[in-house]
Amino acid sequence: MSPQIHSRVLIKNFLTVFLPLSALVGVVIGTIYYQQVQSDKVLLKTNELRKVDLQTKVISGDFHSVVSDLMVISKQNELERILNGVDGQEQALSQEFLLISGYKKLYDQIRFLDQSGKEVVRVNFNQDEPAIVPEEKLQVQAKRYWFNDTLRLNQGQVFVSPLDLNIERGQVEQPLKPMIRFGTPVFDRRGQKRGIVVLNYFGAKLLDNFNQAFANASSQGMLLNADGYWLKGAQPEDEWGFMFPDRKNRTFGTAFPQAWQQISQQESGQFQTAEGMFTFTTVYPLVEGQKSSTGAGQAFAPSQNQIDPKSYHWKIVSRVSPETLTTKSNRFLSQLLLLYAGLVGLIGIGSWLLARASFNRNMAQLELRQSEVELRKLVEREKILKTRLSSQIRNSLDLNTILSTVVVEVRELLQIDRCQFFWCHQEDESTSLELSQQACAPDLTEPLGCSPIQNVEAISEAVMQGNLLCFDDIATDSWLDFKSRNLLVTLGFKSLLTVSVQTQSGHLGVIVCEHSRELRPWSDDEVEIIRGVADQLAIAIDQAQLYNQSRAATAAATIQAEQLNQVLHNLKQTQAQLIQTEKMSSLGQLVAGVAHEINNPVNFIYGNLTHVSEYTLGLLELVELYQQSNAHSTPEVEAHIEAIDLDFMVEDLPKILISMKMGANRIREIVLSLRNFSRLDEADMKPVNIHEGIDSTLLILQNRFKQTSVNAGIEIVKEYGDIPLVECYAGQLNQVFMNLIGNAIDALDSYNSKRTLEEIEANPSQIVIRTELRNLDRVTVKIADNGPGMTELVKQRLFDPFFTTKAAGKGTGLGLAISAQIVTEKHNGAIWCISEPGQGAEFWVEIPIKQSSKLATASTATLSII
Repeated sequence: MSPQIHSRVLIKNFLTVFLPLSALVGVVIGTIYYQQVQSDKVLLKTNELRKVDLQTKVISGDFHSVVSDLMVISKQNELERILNGVDGQEQALSQEFLLISGYKKLYDQIRFLDQSGKEVVRVNFNQDEPAIVPEEKLQVQAKRYWFNDTLRLNQGQVFVSPLDLNIERGQVEQPLKPMIRFGTPVFDRRGQKRGIVVLNYFGAKLLDNFNQAFANASSQGMLLNADGYWLKGAQPEDEWGFMFPDRKNRTFGTAFPQAWQQISQQESGQFQTAEGMFTFTTVYPLVEGQKSSTGAGQAFAPSQNQIDPKSYHWKIVSRVSPETLTTKSNRFLSQLLLLYAGLVGLIGIGSWLLARASFNRNMAQLELRQSEVELRKLVEREKILKTRLSSQIRNSLDLNTILSTVVVEVRELLQIDRCQFFWCHQEDESTSLELSQQACAPDLTEPLGCSPIQNVEAISEAVMQGNLLCFDDIATDSWLDFKSRNLLVTLGFKSLLTVSVQTQSGHLGVIVCEHSRELRPWSDDEVEIIRGVADQLAIAIDQAQLYNQSRAATAAATIQAEQLNQVLHNLKQTQAQLIQTEKMSSLGQLVAGVAHEINNPVNFIYGNLTHVSEYTLGLLELVELYQQSNAHSTPEVEAHIEAIDLDFMVEDLPKILISMKMGANRIREIVLSLRNFSRLDEADMKPVNIHEGIDSTLLILQNRFKQTSVNAGIEIVKEYGDIPLVECYAGQLNQVFMNLIGNAIDALDSYNSKRTLEEIEANPSQIVIRTELRNLDRVTVKIADNGPGMTELVKQRLFDPFFTTKAAGKGTGLGLAISAQIVTEKHNGAIWCISEPGQGAEFWVEIPIKQSSKLATASTATLSII
């Protein structure tokens, strides 16, 4: 394609995209501007209406609050006493006024005046502090217009003066003090008018609130009286024009004549002129029953006219200047124009890029069609290579066969001069490459059994690090240094590709693809193919090596494992049985021997105690007869009687004999318990009393749960049920009880060693032993402690032989394993444990009453986690 045609196609494609998009963006931005301006205008109007309406409510609320205060003050008890002629109440009333003034902080003066206009009580509020005016400074206000206008009102009516400036001594007080006077007449109990109560309300409070509402607004707030004079305006020098002769012409109507014409004739509204947007409303502070007048310009002049509540009104006006109205829209328009310019620029760039991309895409499609044929061929060769390689790996695990197949298939796939596989060996700091397999083109001479790349240090290091190296043109490649390039070119290399093969067993190999006839560029697809071949080859090498290793070891390991398992099983079983037999035999012989040796002398003592008692009683009676028959004893006899304290001896000797008999009897019971525990004379299964076996066990372990100086002691609670005799091996079952109770004692002792004395006293150690009859054919023994409990992992291994949680040297790990064997195998019963960390542990032993009623055999490991 010629350059002229190329340029025309590009420009046509550019304009086709650029012009419609630019026009569309312009329409969208114009629409956004119009909608935004209208939205801002509606929002501004709504906000201005809301502000003036809010100020109307605020002003009306302020007036209502002041009138409420006035009516409350006029009903003060102290004031009513003064009105009814009670003397001495002025001071109390002054205090009430003082409290109200200090609390409200809204009134310049609170006054009570009698009918003559004389101030009876007045409280001033100056410098944020209320103060009672002394009697000598009280004034007569009979000539003030507000006094006369208030005095002529009826009961319950309120006079409200115009909002004006306070006048002192015929002059407007400086600084300016805006004031509204609220007054109401007061009457005695006979209904006679006795004076007025007046509140001088700080008008500045109302004006400050009004000004604050417009402080941060974009509009200008103004408060006008009925004549259009500013009560609050934009400039302080324009305010209070009706109070100053030089400001008579400073009115809203003079400044904004067109706006005043509409505002003065309407109650409320909103309109826009060349002077801005005006929002206004009329506020009527007075309500029914409240009066006002026009006031007086001079201090002692009467009011000019009385006015009704509807005539006492103000105008609240909000003005938004023309500059404010247009500033935001102009700023937004500027931003949109900048945005439009930027978008047009981007559209131009994008349109040009699209035009170029469209042209390039058409050209690429032509090239793509040409390369598709070559790509299909490469894909087909790749599939064939992977299929052959996978088949060879499956069919043969011979390593040399696999490597030979790889180099042959890779050379044929890539159509290169030579493909080799080397084993890499690292010896000290030197690297050597050992040729394993190679495949060459038919017309090339096979190289020696070493690789020329071994002499290139950079390539050798890269291979040892597992990196892939790809050189399309060795003579010009910048990665190689000058010496390495010359060496490889001298050896005849033009293009080279190496891929490391790292096996899991730690062996390292490398596939080397060489081409020496001409330059051979390596495509990305070819590189990925070789990388995939290397991954599969690494797996195949591992499999072959593992196969050879595993075949030799499998048979021997299998036989050895079976033998070891059988020996270990037999050893554990024999060891556990041997320990159980030896332990029980030794314990039984010891207990039986001790019992036998103790039993003979005890029986001798116990049998002779009866005769000793009889002989002693006879001797005592004989001594008494001698005393009765020989009234006059010799001095030697009397001295001996006194020395041996004969009377005490006669009284205490029978008691000593009784105590000796009780002690001998206790020894006989202990011996009986020891014999009952050992049961050496009961090798066969017989019906026995389970409770006797438990008691015998507790007797043997009694010294371990008694309280000592180093042991807090363990409380034993026995809750025996009504159970029958049980067929069992009594000695073996006693061993189970011995193991379970001994383990509970060990657990509690270990738990107490980690607790403070206060914790032990709050929760003393306790072992509870319960027996009960279940389903009329089984007996259950429950042994529970309130120790630390155990985890789920410990419970799962609880009955395994040689498993113990005790410290080294304190446990063999056979107690529970033997106990489980005795219960399940010897008595066809079941044993399990219920425990959670921090909740103690409870062991259940359940055996049939008669062995003809057997329990279903269950795995103790499973039962232990129930």
